Amino acid sequence: MSFDELHRLAVDSMLRLSLVEGFTVGHLRRFRSAASHFMRLPGIASPRGSSLLARAEAALSSPEAGRKADEVREACARSGVDILPCHSPEYPAALLSIPDAPVVLYRAGSPWSGGTGVAVVGSRAPTGPGREFASLLAGDLAAAGCVVVSGMARGIDGAAHRGALRAGGATVAVLGCGPDVAYPPEHARLRDEIAARGAVYSEYPPGAPPLPHRFPARNRIVSGLCLGVVVAEAPERSGALITARLALEQGREVMAVPGNPWFAHTAGSNRLLREGAVPVCSSADVIGALGIPAPGGDLRSRILGALDRERHAGEIAQALSLGISQLLPVLTEMELANLVVKRAGDYYKRKS
Repeated sequence: MSFDELHRLAVDSMLRLSLVEGFTVGHLRRFRSAASHFMRLPGIASPRGSSLLARAEAALSSPEAGRKADEVREACARSGVDILPCHSPEYPAALLSIPDAPVVLYRAGSPWSGGTGVAVVGSRAPTGPGREFASLLAGDLAAAGCVVVSGMARGIDGAAHRGALRAGGATVAVLGCGPDVAYPPEHARLRDEIAARGAVYSEYPPGAPPLPHRFPARNRIVSGLCLGVVVAEAPERSGALITARLALEQGREVMAVPGNPWFAHTAGSNRLLREGAVPVCSSADVIGALGIPAPGGDLRSRILGALDRERHAGEIAQALSLGISQLLPVLTEMELANLVVKRAGDYYKRKS
């Protein structure tokens, strides 16, 4: 059997298993270790009373499952969606470290850029300042080389994606439907922009509808792709708090933006702070909490060289041929490191 035939056989097996909804990499490992006697292992009961492992074994030999796998392959080819089995070198390594990672990930867009993943999530009905802060934070993180991850939902999610895109950085959306499905519908253009300049991921094949139970499930992927999760603004009942809980279970850093204690929109994110989440007031807080190397030591030297006198941030950016969104996170880091002093009106001078 040729290498191509072996590869196709492996992908076919992964596709068949992934179409058993709820079957994860953790189940796959149990499935492999159990071999022929896996039926005696305690599985997770399905509504019909059989185990996921038993259903997985049936899928590997079922003609119907084979037809479904072929249909998925054809749908992916038509819509330009890549199939990433968990053994693929393009499957994000961070995600593979969680026990309930998807067996197959579908991707519309480019491979992971290599940057540190940071999730920015929050309310679907945020305040104006909350939306603006999420957008600016995401832009600064993207300019610092992070990959901004969110769920493309209304509100904070959409603001985070747009902020990263405006900064010219990388952003990834994780959907609770097929990667070719725009949900919510008004985010169709945003989905296309993310796919063109980053990636859209889903564990569901093309055409899969946005069923309610799929959105809490996708949150484990949002946090699993990342080193940390920032909850920008969230009420007490919020999907963002589910993402934060999953992040804790996965060993990720949980951060939250402080909010007005009298305002219900921030009650959930403020509770995270009381429980020990890292407070976030700027991208520097995120970069510091995650231990991400500051963007470019050489750039610091260039900035110090340009500060022969007090200069406005825009003037520094122009002198160094940088975008302001690239410059500001570095200036913030330099201010915290006591290398520069910030004056009123965004003027900076080198600290003597």
